[in-house]
Amino acid sequence: MKVGNVMTQDLVTIDVDQNFRDAKRLMEKHDVSRLLVTDEGKVVGILTERDMARRLGSYVERRLSDAHIHVSAEYTRNLITISEEASIKDAARLMLKHGISSLVVTRNSQIVGIVTKTDLITTLKNSRAKVKHHMSSPVMTVPLGEDLLRVRRLMLKHKVKRILVQIDGKVVGIVTEGDVARALGLFRKISEERHWDERLKQIKVEDVMSRDVLRVEVNDTLGKCTKLMLTYDISGLPVVENERLVGIITKTDLIKAIGAT
Repeated sequence: MKVGNVMTQDLVTIDVDQNFRDAKRLMEKHDVSRLLVTDEGKVVGILTERDMARRLGSYVERRLSDAHIHVSAEYTRNLITISEEASIKDAARLMLKHGISSLVVTRNSQIVGIVTKTDLITTLKNSRAKVKHHMSSPVMTVPLGEDLLRVRRLMLKHKVKRILVQIDGKVVGIVTEGDVARALGLFRKISEERHWDERLKQIKVEDVMSRDVLRVEVNDTLGKCTKLMLTYDISGLPVVENERLVGIITKTDLIKAIGAT
């Protein structure tokens, strides 16, 4: 299957002179986690939720609200492109090579779309491969009551997009980089110039995590995982065996499966 068969043609863009608050609104409106960045109408880069989470949690700019941080300060300028005629295996391998979640799709050197991990995994809906052969382990977890800023630091340090929250060995929540970006953006909006440092340290992981955590079993299929991710708009599922947490299966793991086929 070719990239052109699964790519998204509706491109959501933002100008370099707009701010993070504008970016967050666009992401929420269009239900996307990345925006193409334009300068005088030309696409010059990409802005992701991870970029925003990194900047919004910066101590250096702790007194700036998300409305005062411009897109030009943080977006990725090195666009990785792929032809619409390339195979989805090539797309998966390119994403893994560069550690990214999307590629700009071209036709005769012109941008015609974007392909994301979500687009690629749609091809696995009928896969019978077992979760246990593709999951990641061990799983990064934090206890209930952990500071959100430490969670953010762990995500950046270990380059993960989600962390499970546990209490007494039981999974009670999951927090993603999108949750972090939204929480920090809202915090800056309502707490500008008013004891910023002290208030920020009071935000706990349970204040932003999702509590209804779907799980899969080690012998479930990648097809089931794919359908759950697409239906519930999630990017990772804890893997359990006899109710014990043994791993996590993410979109990245599914992309690895596509790249290996």
